[in-house]
Amino acid sequence: MTSESRDPIMNPGWNDLAAVLEEEIAVGEELSHNLAAQRQALICWDMDALIAKIEARGPWLRSLGELEVRRHNLLAQGAAPNESVTLRRLIAACPEDLPARHRLQTVRARAREIFVRLQADERNVNGLMENLLSHLNEALRPLARPAVSLYGDTGAAAVQRPSSALIRNKA
Repeated sequence: MTSESRDPIMNPGWNDLAAVLEEEIAVGEELSHNLAAQRQALICWDMDALIAKIEARGPWLRSLGELEVRRHNLLAQGAAPNESVTLRRLIAACPEDLPARHRLQTVRARAREIFVRLQADERNVNGLMENLLSHLNEALRPLARPAVSLYGDTGAAAVQRPSSALIRNKA
């Protein structure tokens, strides 16, 4: 009996699981590069590049979803029905002398690092987009104001807002 087959409780194929996790890490790194390119396109105000990078992100996200399904299926192979399996628990159940245990520990740490950073980078890029949108809305709002005075329901002239600070500084 090999050391990999002696744990009947949870044996999803240690090396197969590690390989799937390594693929997820590679996809996570590609998504991280994509977000960096999106940020650069925003900074350079290159909307064609931004749109291309946003569109290029779709296949990476689909690939990540497919890998998650594969990982889930591998974990479910050795688990009892209705049993929740975590990678931490799986590593703890992995025999100490199994080389795949160290590989799984390393991959788990790397995956956590990549995906925590990816999540933070995504929040930063979304925040940058929201900030730019806010400034654009503020700058364009006075341009959408009618040139003639409008009167409210009471017959009094409607209050005119001062022009945006962004437009005043650029004019």
